[in-house]
Amino acid sequence: MLLTATKIADAATTGVGLAYVPGVYEANTVVAPLFRQMGTASGLLVTSFAVVVAIALVTEVGAIFVCSRRADANLASVVRLVGYGVPSAVFAAASLHNVAVLLSGIEALGPV
Repeated sequence: MLLTATKIADAATTGVGLAYVPGVYEANTVVAPLFRQMGTASGLLVTSFAVVVAIALVTEVGAIFVCSRRADANLASVVRLVGYGVPSAVFAAASLHNVAVLLSGIEALGPV
């Protein structure tokens, strides 16, 4: 849930910045061509969905692997904490960065 929420925040702030703030561009060289080909909104939707699914898949496979190797399942919780927590923190940080860029873009426009 947190992973999805932070990824949505990252995608939403990225989309707003790309659409409304002059000079803002997608710095990720992997997804930028996809955005140009599919359009920003579709590109953000597809890449965000793919990223969340990939993280969930890797995390859950890791948790299952740990459970199959150990008698206690306590480490599976650690795998999930790291597997979901670290990307969530990264997406939250990216969202905050995007908000700072958006605010800078608004300030650059001057008084309304």
